[in-house]
Amino acid sequence: MILQACLNGGRTRAEAPGVPLTPKELARDAAAARKAGAQELHVHPRNLAGSETLAPAEVGAALTAI
Repeated sequence: MILQACLNGGRTRAEAPGVPLTPKELARDAAAARKAGAQELHVHPRNLAGSETLAPAEVGAALTAI
């Protein structure tokens, strides 16, 4: 069995004030999830406006931080 942590999905701060959006926040929560036993991560990188994106710069920043 593999435990995957889904850190943010499509949630916004309005829906969940603690949802990680920035690379730094994703890295913090990724470390906590790993410490808790997660073996995989699922994240939705965001741009500066907070919108989900697959743009290389934003994905790279999230992955580098994590």
